[in-house]
Amino acid sequence: MGNYQRQPILNDLKQAVCEVTFTKVNGERRIMRCTLDPRYMPPMTVDQTKHLDEQHSKPENKEVVACWDVQAGGWRSFRVDSVEYMQEIDGY
Repeated sequence: MGNYQRQPILNDLKQAVCEVTFTKVNGERRIMRCTLDPRYMPPMTVDQTKHLDEQHSKPENKEVVACWDVQAGGWRSFRVDSVEYMQEIDGY
């Protein structure tokens, strides 16, 4: 696996759409275009905001990054230690 760390991954995702190659828990290799940049995410509904507030009351799992999958149109996550490669997507 690559030598990626959580905070730099989060920083990149907050600024752009990135392509992340990682190995899923089941061993399958996955390439995902994802982001945490609000420009590429739909506005949150009241129910989503309530769910997010509930999630913030739980301890944060520092081994996992949750992000918006721009191709699937939904929230997905990956383990930091499973990331093989990550790059910013130009002109997204």
